[in-house]
Amino acid sequence: MSAEAQIREKLQMVLADKANFRVLSTGERIAVAMVLNRFDLVSEYGSILEAIDRLNQEWTQAALRIQRFGFEENPHL
Repeated sequence: MSAEAQIREKLQMVLADKANFRVLSTGERIAVAMVLNRFDLVSEYGSILEAIDRLNQEWTQAALRIQRFGFEENPHL
């Protein structure tokens, strides 16, 4: 499964029920928070840059593409 598909799946989980955010891995939490522009959700990891640094380049780029082009409007991105 591609990074975009994985992040989209986690976004849908969190949007369906905010409590699902707690069951995500650190990387998944950071990616979801980035897409939703909610860095307050990952403030425990330090600064925004420190949180982003925890993601690999593939996940960082995937999250950015999803945020730029929409995660609901373009589900096959």
